[in-house]
Amino acid sequence: MRKYLPNLLTAARFPLDLGLLAAEDAVWFLTLYLLCCLTDALDGLAARRLHACSALGARLDSAADLAVMAALVWRLWPLAAPGLQLTVWIYAVAALRFASALIAWLRFGQFGFLHTLGNKTTGVLLALYPFALVLTKSHWLLAAVLIAATLSALEELVIQCKAEQWDPDRRSAIRKIDHD
Repeated sequence: MRKYLPNLLTAARFPLDLGLLAAEDAVWFLTLYLLCCLTDALDGLAARRLHACSALGARLDSAADLAVMAALVWRLWPLAAPGLQLTVWIYAVAALRFASALIAWLRFGQFGFLHTLGNKTTGVLLALYPFALVLTKSHWLLAAVLIAATLSALEELVIQCKAEQWDPDRRSAIRKIDHD
């Protein structure tokens, strides 16, 4: 049973994601979102600690991340109401991410995203953004998220173009750091 725990944590994000879409008040929405963030952090930690890392788990994690991201965009876009320039920037980052995943699929037969330090930093900023937006109605964190997202998306694109093999746990484009 222990070896299934990481994938169960990841899979929990799908019903939580549906809850994000249905949540009618800020407290319920932020509670469900916090649970999404916790399961996202804990699934990888559990997989490493339990020696239960798998290709299925990595793909499931990418799918769960994408589902949560789609729900956030759907629910927060009207609240964030970014102007045309920010909207174009957001779509450009999304296009870079999609191009990177497509290149990985074409080159390595794997459609997914890397766990680089830049992507993790972007993930932390992005995880904080809904709280900042819902609680303060402020857009100050959006610029930081977009800068980090742009840099990490470009880095991932470079890695996918130059890599010799698929390595979802590649930490950076500068050098490959061993992980354990």
